[in-house]
Amino acid sequence: MDILAKRGYEVVASTGKSNEETYLKGLGAKQIINRNEIVDTDQTPIREEKWAGDVDPVGGKTLQYILSTLKYGGSVATCGFTGGIEVSTTVFPYILRGVNWLGIDSVECPMKKRLKVWNRLGDELKPTKLNEDMVNEISLNELPEVLAAILEGKVRGRTLVKL
Repeated sequence: MDILAKRGYEVVASTGKSNEETYLKGLGAKQIINRNEIVDTDQTPIREEKWAGDVDPVGGKTLQYILSTLKYGGSVATCGFTGGIEVSTTVFPYILRGVNWLGIDSVECPMKKRLKVWNRLGDELKPTKLNEDMVNEISLNELPEVLAAILEGKVRGRTLVKL
């Protein structure tokens, strides 16, 4: 969010955790919406235009909704599938609005390209609002407790298991 907000974009974040609004706004979000507001429940192929772009770590029915609400020429970058791997869509967003669906490959991406991206992220794109509570380091013994907390939606950011 911080990277986009610093460049003048109006960032809208979605979450299922109502207590995270202050935190997300601190990262650069101008508006917070409940994740249930952006889920395709009726497979409408094209809706009112809302978003210039989206970074989507969810996939599934959330991605379906985003694709159907992108503005003309908009793009969505998909980088995860916590909401599922299946996406039901039509050609309408692509033909009628010229939208772009971009996949982010973090597995087969060549090292030369990775280094270029990481160098930009560490320099001109470096987020200014990262803080310690985005990465939690735990021991292997703590893993069962933390996994339960993740499933309950009580964990923010990434968790690293130190072996």
